[in-house]
Amino acid sequence: MRSALLVVALAVFLGAGAFLLEGRTDAGVADASPGSVASRTAMAPVAMPALDAGDTAGVAAASSAAVDSAVQRADAVQAANPRTQIGAAVLDRKTGMLAVGTNGTTRFYSASVVKLYTVVAILHRVDAGKLTLSATDRNDIQRALVASDDNAMDALWVKFGGAETVSQTISLVGLKDSQPPADPSQWGETKISARDVTAVYNYVLQSMSSASRSMIMNALGHAQDKGADGFDQAFGLIAPPRQSNVAAKQGWMWINSDFDLHTTGVLGSDDRYVVVILSKNPANAGSAAARTIVNKATAAAEAAIPQPR
Repeated sequence: MRSALLVVALAVFLGAGAFLLEGRTDAGVADASPGSVASRTAMAPVAMPALDAGDTAGVAAASSAAVDSAVQRADAVQAANPRTQIGAAVLDRKTGMLAVGTNGTTRFYSASVVKLYTVVAILHRVDAGKLTLSATDRNDIQRALVASDDNAMDALWVKFGGAETVSQTISLVGLKDSQPPADPSQWGETKISARDVTAVYNYVLQSMSSASRSMIMNALGHAQDKGADGFDQAFGLIAPPRQSNVAAKQGWMWINSDFDLHTTGVLGSDDRYVVVILSKNPANAGSAAARTIVNKATAAAEAAIPQPR
């Protein structure tokens, strides 16, 4: 059902930095029911017991229980919607506890979530002194992350090695499930898992330079409600009413008979929690139905995370 890191692995996690854990683009196909935006469903937060700061075992146990509950709640939303497949994973970066749902290691098409993988690879080269970005490059990175702009991603993909950027991030972070697209021209068909995406965020926050980390997280913290293609990306982690201290990379893609809709990101003023909800839905049900399910799964997972954030 889930996978949680043991306390004995915590020191390795915190010291190592890397956590081993659209049909082509988001613009895709016009939807028959694009307009409605389902608001975040209010869920009662879990009350966590007060713990002494020195109670390491107690803090770890409470953290494990919280992230386990988060993915279990997301899995329950999938059980109530059997035509939808949900991949959920939640990481508490303060304790190193990771919980992975039933499909948390299942591969989904990335849609625009791969933009994060590509930007990580590019900025790693900058951090290593192997690359200097032009003003156009920086603008394309901002557009790819803030507005999920496919044209900006196309430019980055072509200029910086395409599928090689995915392979590089897989190697840097030690990802277990992700795969470059079978057709190198189709970046949205990169394969990712919820488990792997939590590791990518943790790598950004722990292992990248402060400049690269700030570039990525500031952009994701200002993700627009509407994507560059006009799709309303205010769902999941940034569903209305939008919470403060949330940074997110969304993804959506129609491919064959499926509609993939993903919300991924971090919560809290200290970016403590990484929450990833990936979904594959029947395209004929429409994007509004998928949005409602993803909103429910996200709200359910968030409700298990201790307050305050």
